[in-house]
Amino acid sequence: MTKSRDARRLTEPVTVHVRHTEQLSKQERHDLRTMLEKVFGRSRYTDESWEHCLGGVHYLLRYGDTLVAHGALVPRYLRQGDRVLRGVYGESMATLYDWRELGFGSIIVAMATANVRNNYDIGVFAASKYAFYERLGWEKWRGPTFIETEHGIEPRGPARGAVMFRLPKHSTIDPDAELVTDMRKGDPW
Repeated sequence: MTKSRDARRLTEPVTVHVRHTEQLSKQERHDLRTMLEKVFGRSRYTDESWEHCLGGVHYLLRYGDTLVAHGALVPRYLRQGDRVLRGVYGESMATLYDWRELGFGSIIVAMATANVRNNYDIGVFAASKYAFYERLGWEKWRGPTFIETEHGIEPRGPARGAVMFRLPKHSTIDPDAELVTDMRKGDPW
């Protein structure tokens, strides 16, 4: 696809499949890993990145037979004070470069957002492209962020960007207070 894609009429069907990790076929897993390595770069999208992406709900957007956008919501330990939250973490949110600015990424994020708002206490993820997510209702976490290790609680934010969050209506979670997650291999946020 070229820069003239915006002027070109889309002629293939656009479909979104929602699948739990265990429901992904071998071909879907292969297509997904290949697409994510293309978006993030093979050296940056590590086996740890792939493991972080698994274990939750995947939103797979295809244009015809081509997987062009993806996002996953993976259950994650999150707490505020003594309150353990029913939380999910957004993983591997991506759109192939040549398919950006056509609304495909927005569709994925909108579907994930609806799931967060209807089924969880909070949804979070680390991002550096704030404007894209903010226009879809996500905000930067304003309070301090921590990780829970075997040695106790340590202040830690994401390696890049900021923690973005989305709450359901009538939430009692305070976005100006602390937010704690568990330690994991790679970037904890």
